[in-house]
Order: sequence, then C-alpha cells, then structure tokens
Amino acid sequence: MNSIDLILMSMRNLWRRKLRTSLTILGVIIGTSSIVLMLSLGFAMNVNLENSMKRWGDLSVIEVWPDYSKRTSYDETPFITDEEVAEFENLPNVEMVLPELSIYVTAVVGRYKANIDIIGITPAAMKALGYSVEEGREFNEDDRMVMIAGSQIATWFEKIGSNNRRRFFWDGDVEAPFEMMDQVVKITFDQSYGERNVEKPAVKAPHPTNVKVIGMLEEKNYETNYRCYMPVESVKKLILQQRDYEKKLQKANGDKITKKRNDNKFTYQTVRVKANDVHSVEGVLEQIRNMGFEAYSMSDGLKEVKNMYKGIQMVLGGIGAVSLFVAALGITNTMIMSIYERTREIGIMKVIGAILTDIKKMFLIEAGMIGFLGGLIGILISLLISYLLNRFGSGDLLGNMFVGSPEEGVKTYVSVIPVWLLGAALIFSSLIGMIAGYFPARRAMKLSALSAIKTE
Repeated sequence: MNSIDLILMSMRNLWRRKLRTSLTILGVIIGTSSIVLMLSLGFAMNVNLENSMKRWGDLSVIEVWPDYSKRTSYDETPFITDEEVAEFENLPNVEMVLPELSIYVTAVVGRYKANIDIIGITPAAMKALGYSVEEGREFNEDDRMVMIAGSQIATWFEKIGSNNRRRFFWDGDVEAPFEMMDQVVKITFDQSYGERNVEKPAVKAPHPTNVKVIGMLEEKNYETNYRCYMPVESVKKLILQQRDYEKKLQKANGDKITKKRNDNKFTYQTVRVKANDVHSVEGVLEQIRNMGFEAYSMSDGLKEVKNMYKGIQMVLGGIGAVSLFVAALGITNTMIMSIYERTREIGIMKVIGAILTDIKKMFLIEAGMIGFLGGLIGILISLLISYLLNRFGSGDLLGNMFVGSPEEGVKTYVSVIPVWLLGAALIFSSLIGMIAGYFPARRAMKLSALSAIKTE
C-alpha cells in the first residue's frame, strides 16, 4: 500500500469511532494547551523583566572601570588611558567604545539652581546608545557650548536660597519650575553661587559659562532622564577650567597639591563598551575582565534573575506535561481497544497479502493524527487564551508575584508565546501520539493471521 492509501484508511478508521477519537483528541488538546500556557507565563516574566530593566539602561552596554584592588596606596587613583581604550575597540563583537568624560557642576537658570552631571558625548555615540531627542535638535560636529538635557533634569532645580531638597530618586512626580528647552544655563564651579550669608570660597570661581539648551531627550530611563549632555570638546574645556580652579583653591587653603602626570591629559574612570548585540555581551565581558579591568552589564543581573526563573518555568512546564502524559495514556488505550475491535480485519489484511510494516504504519499514522490534531487545536486555543489574558488581564499580577511592581509606562504581559514554542508543541504532541501508538502497532503487526480471522 502506498502512503496516501494508508493515510486515507487511517482517517476512515478514526472517523468510524468518532466519539472515542474525539475524547482522545480532547485529552491531547488539554495537555498541549496546558503546557503551552504554563510555559507562556514563564516567558511573560522574562519579557516583563527585560522591559523593566531597559528603563535603567541599554542591555548591550558594558560599564568598565579600573581594578581598584590593585592600587598600592589609598591615595592612588587608577584610571583608564587612551591606549587601553584603543585595545577595547579592537576586541571582537565591539561596536563602539565610549570613554566617559563627565563633570559635576552647579547649573543656574534664572533664580533656580541645581548640581548636575554633564556628560561629554559625540553625535555618533548618541546614535549608538539610542539617545533620541524628543524636542529641539541633536548635536552636530560644529556645536560648542550647547546642551541636550534629560527629560526630568528641570525637576532638580530649586530656588536659590531654599534649604529644602525638592527632588530625590525615590520621590514621586515633581513639577519642574520652568521649561528647560531653549534656556541659557550658567555653568559654574561655585556651589554657593547666588547664596547670601554663605561663606565664599577662598578663590573667586571663574566667570560662569553660558550654555544653551538645544534639545530635550525623550523619557527613556533613569540613566538619561537626570543627566545633561554636551559636545566632548566643550566638556574637556570645562574640565580643564575646573582643574585649574581646584588647584588654586588647594594652594589658597594651604593644602598639598596632588601631582598629576599631565593636567592637560585626559584619563577615564569609566568607559562604556557597546557590544554588537545583547547575545555578544557575555563574551565581551569575559575578554575585558581577562585584561584586568572590572566590568558590569545590565545583562549580568538579567542573567541571574533569568536563571532563577528557569526553575519556575520548569515547575510550570511540569504541570502542563502531566496533562500531556495523561493524554498519551489515553492514546495508548484508544489504540489498544482499536486492535481488539479490529482483530478480524487485521487478520484478513494479512491473508490477502498486506505487508506487516504497512499494518504497523497504519496504526502509527492513526496515533500520530490524534496527536497532531490535538496539538494543532491545542495551540490555537492557547493563542486565544493568551490573547484574552493580555487583553483583559493585568501584568501587575505576575509583576507583583515575581518581578515586583511594573514600572510606569512599561507594557507588561501575562502570557507570551514565542513562535518556536508553537512549532515545538505541535511536533511534540505528534511525537507523543506516535510513541503512544508504537506498542499497540507492534502488537497488531505480530497477531497471528489465522487466530485473527477466527476471532468474532
């Protein structure tokens, strides 16, 4: 018999026993949908965790700093040089290396001031890090003494002379006292600027530098929301001014001036290394650590939590697998009963010359069809239930149980079913059906033709 005849005969045999076949398929449907939905809860936890962590920073960016444990004295400050930055750039799977030049200054806007971090950055680096300007424009190569501000930086500002601290990370929403866009910000190294009845520094600070805000970053994560960004050359100029001012302060106060190799040479306490993609981060991390540097990526913490979630996923998958195992027993029972009912038919097939392997294949095809149909309907039901859970359910439940309350503005899911899981579930249910029907098929093949014909 050819394959098409075997398939058609198997379909007719299943159709003759519609009720039994339907109940057996129902068992496979329940088992398949159970295991898919249970695993989808675990995948939803992973997706919710990734979405939440992305608000804190780019998962493909690695923070690199010197190994402070190797310094010989407490006063020694290790740093990263331009030569070492070049070594990072030559590592495989590294897209870009971004030495971080930052300066902590006092910013004044009208009657308000705040202490802020300003980061030196290039237009290419902003693009690589995914920093998008929501209002205004981005930097160009000719820009000097201009600023792109984080979306929440204005909330740091407080009225000059005010003693209360208005803004902390753990505060709720705080209304900004002014619109930051298009403001001219005075940058000064004098933290007491504009204050009355406050002891002034021994040396007068340089005249404040005016910097115009030309853009506002879109609200993304805590890394960018509360920082300001300026062209690298502008930040270098401010750093040199600050070094000169601090040296004069030390001299005026009679402090010992720390000798540096070269006050005009820039070294880095932190360097960012951006990998080609998230999957390359682990390999790049290992190479950097082998070079003698400390390194950390957000994906490190993500990996640790995901390892914990694997245990939860195994438990959830095991619960669903029990249902599928019960369904496999139902398929085995159905096929064995089918053999008893069709013993005479099997005997006649053997007498008229049917090949033994064809008889075996026929029963395997029947069992496989039960598994396939049950699996197909099961994954369709899983997709429907998953849609309803995400549409009408709340990701807060899973968030509060496993990952903490979801961040505001972060989409959360109750169920996530990847495409590969659907294919795997369909193949798995079909294999389960064929495995469950294997021994009944062997038994049918080994029946004696003469005994089978005599059976009523």
